[in-house]
Amino acid sequence: MAYNRKSIQDALQKAKRPELARILSGAWDLPLAEYSKSLWQTLSETPSMEIELRQAFEAEFCRIGFNEKQAKRYSTELERTRVLQTATHLTASEGPTFLALHYLALLGMPQGSTYFVGSYSGVPFANAAWSGCLNFSNRIDLDSVISVDAPGFAELKRADKDRVRDSSDRRISLIPGKMRDTRVFKSSIPEKMADLMTYFSKPILEISPKAKEGDDFTKWASNFCTKQLGNIFPSKSVIYFDLNEVISKYLELVISNSNHPIYKLFFDNAVRNSVFAVFPSDTPLFTVNVNNKNKMRQESVVLNGDELHSQNYRLKLTPENLINEIKSGALCPGLFIGFTAFSFVNGFVCFGSFEQVEYLADFKKKWMALDLLDNEIVHNSNTSAFTSGRCVNESGEGIFPLDMLFGLEKKFNENQTVQELLEPLLSRLL
Repeated sequence: MAYNRKSIQDALQKAKRPELARILSGAWDLPLAEYSKSLWQTLSETPSMEIELRQAFEAEFCRIGFNEKQAKRYSTELERTRVLQTATHLTASEGPTFLALHYLALLGMPQGSTYFVGSYSGVPFANAAWSGCLNFSNRIDLDSVISVDAPGFAELKRADKDRVRDSSDRRISLIPGKMRDTRVFKSSIPEKMADLMTYFSKPILEISPKAKEGDDFTKWASNFCTKQLGNIFPSKSVIYFDLNEVISKYLELVISNSNHPIYKLFFDNAVRNSVFAVFPSDTPLFTVNVNNKNKMRQESVVLNGDELHSQNYRLKLTPENLINEIKSGALCPGLFIGFTAFSFVNGFVCFGSFEQVEYLADFKKKWMALDLLDNEIVHNSNTSAFTSGRCVNESGEGIFPLDMLFGLEKKFNENQTVQELLEPLLSRLL
């Protein structure tokens, strides 16, 4: 079925995606370049970025390998532009949907700007983006990606044959099976990944940082994806980082300030009760890794009175306890806290996909009903910066960033419409 502005709006409303319906009814037949340019149009005057958030950005940029001078420069740019891409999960390599939304976002980026990709790491490795895998399509033979001499190649080959039979999406897992349900945030490079990485072919090794067992996986993945996308769009300045690391550092700092709204959210009973009278009382605030029946898995953590808890985790809520658990990496901040800090306290435009535009609009409506945050900042926050799509070939098969590293030519067409970029996703959306 061919959709026009009105019919796609009706279909999305029926699918209970009201914000996406509103956004696409206005953008459906726009050329990508025109739509992308609109994404980067921000308020002429933005609120001052909190010093705690600036310090958190600088700490993360230093963690992933930049020097202090570079970290300060990038943080200054973020304070000026106030734009982040927040649609992606932190992965070893990305897929056709992430490639499409990056292309869409980059089309309209002002000259001389940097594309900051804050990848979300508060997910298990076995999420839909397959964070622990190198992902590619069936256009590439397995032994072109990794040497037949790699440890466990026969097993990789058997798994690949099974996957080819059922799907055009292919992947090589870099993690052992026991890590599938563990959280990407604060994870370490496992022995399997360190052993495999030296056996990958030249296009991968040319962009891959050294993978040493025990080193920080999220640092490795951020740098890998930075080089991967930079290779595909060489004229663009691109930086990936761990969004959850930034929010963790930010929380360490603001929870020490009893006048800060996020401190009050946790420790002022009147404020806490008013917030969770508007937001659901079971709103996930953090995630935690737990060992349940000798198997690690991620659980959502909610607030109940003076206690944070999940099914298998309990924490008596005091500023000291909360800061210690955040510093240790036990608690990983969730979407609610992260986007409250970015969008509704610091006025960032957060590019996001179809789920994000729905829950950000809901967050905004609820924060407007409260008196905890600066209502002008909340009112002016842009929750409609939608980026998504899927890069496909003429046959409708997905195109992966790794495909392009291996020589697949993909001619991006900026005159393509928003509709054309999104059509391969419609069955999922509707």
